[in-house]
Amino acid sequence: MAETKGLGYAVYKEAYDRIGTIKGVARELGVHPTTVSHSLRNGDARAEVKHTDQLSALGYGTEGRELTAQDAWDSHVGAFERSLTLATKAHWSPIDRPAGAYVVAHFTDPHVDDNSTPLKLLEADIEASHEMGAIMCHGGDLLNNWPMAGKLAKQWAKQECTLPAAILRAQHYINLLRPDVWVDGNHEEMNGGPYLERLFGEWLQDASPNVIRDYWTARFIVRPEGGREVRFALSHKFQKGRSWFHPHHGVIREAMEGEDADVYMEGHLHISGIIYHTMAERQKNVIGVASAGYKMLDQYATRISRGGVIPKFKGRCHWIVCDDQAGEDEWPGKVFDSVRQAEAYLSGLQNLRAV
Repeated sequence: MAETKGLGYAVYKEAYDRIGTIKGVARELGVHPTTVSHSLRNGDARAEVKHTDQLSALGYGTEGRELTAQDAWDSHVGAFERSLTLATKAHWSPIDRPAGAYVVAHFTDPHVDDNSTPLKLLEADIEASHEMGAIMCHGGDLLNNWPMAGKLAKQWAKQECTLPAAILRAQHYINLLRPDVWVDGNHEEMNGGPYLERLFGEWLQDASPNVIRDYWTARFIVRPEGGREVRFALSHKFQKGRSWFHPHHGVIREAMEGEDADVYMEGHLHISGIIYHTMAERQKNVIGVASAGYKMLDQYATRISRGGVIPKFKGRCHWIVCDDQAGEDEWPGKVFDSVRQAEAYLSGLQNLRAV
């Protein structure tokens, strides 16, 4: 060991190039591996300094310069623009349509794993919407129970639907809906995590490759050929006011704070409501739609949203029939909580425009 104390960097470097491992060099030279590591690292640093000195002698400025306050300020150039581009690249995603009136179907809070959800009614509403060629929107809370854990996980024991069956129901719903626009709700957010996000992402890609998907709120603009463009904001829930029983506090606040949509759609509270609101200060008409969803018989829905134990089927979903020939100072469409009325109104508009 004493004979190797004076070994220099060149010896360690030659041995390392030949053997390839720190431990192998240490065994061959009879030194501790740390000694080899330090020698190689320090030798490389000295070699780098020597190389830098040679470049400086040739006129290249390699020395560092202390960062000034102005340098720190100027280094921000382009950062805001890049951040803005990332934040707004999906804002007002376009959906192009042929000329003519069209329908936007607002599905939310289906809770397909709950005993209180009439799946046949949900399926019938989806089929009727497709028959009208509707733009299909999902506003969150596909599942009732939180699949991974949490305070709702214990409800699996009270439901006929098991966890594996619930996941399969979710997949079937996506295949039936073939959504054009999708946002998740609190039941996905609270404890679904990357597990649900990955599954939903795969199924959505298969069912609707061009689906518009955003976190909690998605904004899109429908552009009929040669007609009026209409901006939609789809959220699981806009920020509510102080009253849980007023379905449109969040919509009015969202409109006042400048999102500049024509139609706002939300769910979450299992409340049904439609509002046509004129913002006089902007000379703008906006429509708010709150859909109750399909969870019809649980304690929350009867106490907060429905006022009784008898299920109220109207308002579970809404259909917005838009007139592509409506003027900018007119309502962009009319909202229905009955699919039959929506079909009749759409047919009337189409016949009127055909004449």
